[in-house]
Amino acid sequence: MSNVHGIDDATALVGMPELVVRGQVLRDGEWWLAVETRPGPQWCPGCGVRAVGHGRSRTTVRDLPIAGVPTVLVFARRRWRCPEPLCDVRTWSEHVDAIAPRASLTERARARLAEMVNVDEFSIAAAAAEFGVGWHTANAAVVDYTDPHVDDPVRLEGVRGIGVDEKRFLNATATHRTVFTTQIVDLDRHRLLDVVEGRSRDVLGRWLAERGADWCNQITLATLDPAAGYRAALVEHLANATLVVDHFHAIKLANAAIDDVRRRVQHEQLGHRGRKSDPLYRARRVFLTGFDRLSDERITWMFDMLAAGDPYGEVGAAIAAKELLREVYAARDLAHARRRLIVFFQHCADAEVAELTRLARTVERWSDEILAYHRTGRASNGRVENVHMLAEKTRRNAHGFVNHPNYRRRLIGRLGIKWATVPTRRIRGRQPRSVA
Repeated sequence: MSNVHGIDDATALVGMPELVVRGQVLRDGEWWLAVETRPGPQWCPGCGVRAVGHGRSRTTVRDLPIAGVPTVLVFARRRWRCPEPLCDVRTWSEHVDAIAPRASLTERARARLAEMVNVDEFSIAAAAAEFGVGWHTANAAVVDYTDPHVDDPVRLEGVRGIGVDEKRFLNATATHRTVFTTQIVDLDRHRLLDVVEGRSRDVLGRWLAERGADWCNQITLATLDPAAGYRAALVEHLANATLVVDHFHAIKLANAAIDDVRRRVQHEQLGHRGRKSDPLYRARRVFLTGFDRLSDERITWMFDMLAAGDPYGEVGAAIAAKELLREVYAARDLAHARRRLIVFFQHCADAEVAELTRLARTVERWSDEILAYHRTGRASNGRVENVHMLAEKTRRNAHGFVNHPNYRRRLIGRLGIKWATVPTRRIRGRQPRSVA
C-alpha cells in the first residue's frame, strides 16, 4: 500500500468515522484501502485493567463503490491481551459495528445489496455479482435486512380491504403437480400482505385465524375469484366483510363458455380442431372482445364468420350471453343490475345451449357476490391482478424459485414493504435550450 497524505480527507471520503484510512492502491481497477481504528487505550472487559497490544489480524471485506469504482477494505483488526495473571480473559479482538467478524461485506454494503434486491429489482445472483460475492453470502444479507420487516406485525395493521387470489409457484414436472400459492393483497395501500403455499379453504382459513379475531373484524371488503373454498374461508372468518366477485373474473367465465361452444360447434361441423382457414377459429379472439371495443367493420366481419361457421346460432348465443353479463356490471345501480341479471338468466334459458346453462348456474351461485360490485363502489380485484403481474416479473427475473420461503421473502420484500429510500432530487427544472 502506498502512503497517502491527508488521512482525514481520505477518511471523510470513505464515510466511516470509526475507521481511519492509512493507505490506498488501485489494483485491477479496484480501490484497495488500508483501514484501522483510531488509536487509544483499551480496557479488559473482564477485570478492567488496561490492555496491551497483542498483534493484528487483517481482514479483507468488500465495501460500497467510491465514485463508481469497486472498493475493498483491508482492515487491520487489533488484538489485545490482559496483563493481569488472575483474569480469566486472555486475548480478544476489537469489534467494529461496520465490519462483522469473518464477514465478506461491510454492513452498509450488505444493506445496499438488500436494497438492490428489494427496491431496485435485482436478482440475488445479479446483486451478488455487483459486489463480487457468492449467492449464499448475498442471500444471507437479504435475509438479515428483510425478515425483520416481513415479520413485523405493524406491517399488517390498518388493513380494511383484502383481495385473495391464487398464483402459480412451480410448474408441473415428472415428479410433482403444479404448485400454487394464495396471495393476500391490501386493496387500499396496494401492498402484498402474504404469500401462503396452497390454494384451499384450509390454507386461507389458517392464515386468517392466525391474524386473530380483532384483525378479522376490521376487514369490511374482500374481493375474490369464483372459488368456493376461498369464499367459505372468508365467510367463516370475516364476519363484517362484503364479498365481491369483480368484473374480470365473471367475464372470464363467460369467455370460457364461448370457447367451449366454439370448439364443440367447430368439431361438429368440420370434424377437426380449428385451423386458420376455418371461420370460427379465425374470429376466436374477436368473439371474446366487448362490442364497445370493436369497430363497425369488425362487428360486420364477425357476423359474417358466424354466418359461415355457426349454422344454429349457438356461438352467437354465447357471445350475446357474455355481453349481457357485461351489462350487469355496467348497470347504473344495484336495482338496474338486478334487472339486467334477470335478462341474462332468461337468455341462457331460452338458448338451450348446455354450456350456457352451466354458466348460468355458476353465475346464480355467485349472484350475491356479483351484485355486491354495485354495493361497494365497484370494488375490483384489479390490484391483486397487478400484484400478480409484478410477482411474475420477479419470478422470471430470478429464473424461477424452488424454495417457498425465499419466494415469499422476495415477493413481500419487493411488493409488501414501503422502504424508506431517499429519492434523487432534480437539480434543474427543465432541459436547457442548448447543452454545451
